[in-house]
Amino acid sequence: MAKPIAKITLLREAAARQDWTRALSIAVKFPQLGAHKQAITRAHNALQSPAFYNAIGQDPGALVAAGIAALQARYQLP
Repeated sequence: MAKPIAKITLLREAAARQDWTRALSIAVKFPQLGAHKQAITRAHNALQSPAFYNAIGQDPGALVAAGIAALQARYQLP
């Protein structure tokens, strides 16, 4: 029986492919994101509901960029 792939491995693979949508989707489910939790969560939500963030005066692109930077910092991603 094959050993299941760890979620951190999936996260690192998505980041290596520059698939930040997938990487954020994986990371948002992690229980311990530390100081990066808010940026990662908002980035994921901004990808899911960009119209909502536009409606409340926040730039979804900027939120996603901040979330990617938080992921890179938290997990030492490229």
